[in-house]
Amino acid sequence: MKLRLALLVLLTLLGAAPAEAHLGSSDVFFEGMAGPWQVRITIRVPQVVPGQAEILVQVQNPESATVTFVPLASGVAVSNAPPEEAAQPVRGETNLFDGQLWLMTVNAYSVNVRIRGKAGEGVVQVPIDSIARSQLPLPSWLGKILTVLGLVLFCGAILIIAAAAGESALLPDSLPGARERRKYRIAAAVTGVILVLALVGGRKWWNAEEKNFRTGMIEGGWPDVAGDVRVEGSQRVLHLTIGKQDLRPNEKLELTPDHGKLLHLYLVGQPALQAFCHIHPVREDDLKSFEATLPPLPEGEYEMLCDFTLSWGFSSTATNLIHLPPIPAAASVSTNAHPLAPDPDDSWVASADAAVRENASGDTLCSLPGGTQIIWKAHHPLRANQDAGLQFQVRDGAGNPAPLEPYMGMMSHAAVLRFDGRVFAHLHPSGNYSMAAQTYFEKKIAKEIGAPGSEIASVSSRLEEWCGPPPAEGGRSTISLPYEFPSPGDYRVWVQIKTGGQVKTAIFDTTVM
Repeated sequence: MKLRLALLVLLTLLGAAPAEAHLGSSDVFFEGMAGPWQVRITIRVPQVVPGQAEILVQVQNPESATVTFVPLASGVAVSNAPPEEAAQPVRGETNLFDGQLWLMTVNAYSVNVRIRGKAGEGVVQVPIDSIARSQLPLPSWLGKILTVLGLVLFCGAILIIAAAAGESALLPDSLPGARERRKYRIAAAVTGVILVLALVGGRKWWNAEEKNFRTGMIEGGWPDVAGDVRVEGSQRVLHLTIGKQDLRPNEKLELTPDHGKLLHLYLVGQPALQAFCHIHPVREDDLKSFEATLPPLPEGEYEMLCDFTLSWGFSSTATNLIHLPPIPAAASVSTNAHPLAPDPDDSWVASADAAVRENASGDTLCSLPGGTQIIWKAHHPLRANQDAGLQFQVRDGAGNPAPLEPYMGMMSHAAVLRFDGRVFAHLHPSGNYSMAAQTYFEKKIAKEIGAPGSEIASVSSRLEEWCGPPPAEGGRSTISLPYEFPSPGDYRVWVQIKTGGQVKTAIFDTTVM
């Protein structure tokens, strides 16, 4: 039984595909309500599986509280979840708690965070993906010790089996004769051959698994995505195929809508991030094919970053490069063309001329066409793995607060990309987790064990949490995005808001220490 468990763990470590919903940015952040409690939750997801997730919960209510965690795995009955783990108060802090949870398998998980106190009891599901993102090196000293132990086991196995074959039938105090010694040698030789063949076969299996693992680590997002562009009249139509190589030929890509869209596709101009769009392809009859009308982005090379959530709660970002042909001339419109209507929530910026270098010591102003201004509020210097304090204010052309409108159910969407392309994240005021995955786990809990209405809220009842409280007269004009930059480097941040019925995009450049 122990051997079977060890093999299962080893296969899990080697076979994990390094997909993730945000490239190079695996930590998950949540900010919102858990029943009557206002909380901010940070989950540092382990880079290997099995591994320990670190959880930090800041309860912003003044009342004292207790916090517990439970990991819930997709495909596993809620009744089989482990017992609650109590979070420990952080010494010297008020209502700040931390704890650890073991994630044992490659799977979609939800961390059930429960807060109890005089104000009442609340629970929130924070979905995460448990996958292998790195490979731990084997220390040379440990390798030498394991080699010596392996030789001892190899020789010991031969001696034990040979002795059993040659001497097991001898009477006490009897010495082995020629017949017993012959059995001893034959058993030793046969055992040695079998063990050598097992070691050779095991080495080949190990090398094959190692190669697959390293290949997956290099390729990045899962599954594969490929795209091509055709011209129909005055339109350029993007055709996407997802999972052609990584999924079986007839396997359907079972997706669940996030913000009402199956796919959120970002196109970023290369190599200088000179253009940007956020569009939403629609599925074709082919189970893995999607199409979208391209906005008027200039010709050139673009990186595709395709966000989606699978039906069982696992979210991922598939990536690839694509070349966009020139924008067709209006004169090329054909009466036989069948135009594909663009998604009304598509948005884009065809040039990065409006990009502004942020200034941490004061407010940073980005002026947009039409007079709208988006201001990145002053904050402390940005450092990796520390709260970035992403707060923005929107003003109209006269400098007055501009009332914000929900954009796909949120008061803001933002994309973060490191200039070398190794870090990408899709942010919202409530966090960077997949809300489609959160809804999946909430429905799973309600279906299997039921839950009071105050605990498992519907999507519609969470609209206020996502968008903030009802605005006062004049409308809400500020947003906050919980996030920590995962590594130092130069980043570009696209902040998207909707005001006056139009989606507007501000571009900020920043450096993280």
